[in-house]
Amino acid sequence: MKIVKFTITSLAVVMMLSACHSSKCYMKRFKRKAGKEVGKSNVSMKGDSVRVVYPEVTIFDFNKDELKPDAKMSIQRFSGLLKKFDRVNFVINGYTDNVGTADVNQSLSQRRADNTKAVFQADGVSADRIRTNGMGDSNPVMNNSTDEGRQANRRVEFMLYDKKNKKK
Repeated sequence: MKIVKFTITSLAVVMMLSACHSSKCYMKRFKRKAGKEVGKSNVSMKGDSVRVVYPEVTIFDFNKDELKPDAKMSIQRFSGLLKKFDRVNFVINGYTDNVGTADVNQSLSQRRADNTKAVFQADGVSADRIRTNGMGDSNPVMNNSTDEGRQANRRVEFMLYDKKNKKK
């Protein structure tokens, strides 16, 4: 009887572990860890992808593309998590507020995404896991009519996915 219980328990554990190799399960584990380790971020899941946004942290100064020191430290913590979850690839989308021309904002947002990628690379995250996009002043998270709103809109967002899904 003990052998039967042990066998059934062992099979159940093996089935649970093997089920967790699916992309969705892998990304759910990543989301849980990210929510605990990434700091002041908003971590959400949509399908098999995870979205990370730092809504209350000023990441960039006005018209600058270098990460502020506190934001850089948070990105470095995020790098540590990404090194543990080596199946996770991601896209960095850079944004600006609505001050300036569309061309200036587009260029600035791309530089913000690229500079953020460089921080990940310097911390040992492989460049082939990271893509970048400059989004200009599209998709504001707050109203651009206030200093606080414009500050929140100067940001980068991360869309993370399991490379086994081969999303582009």
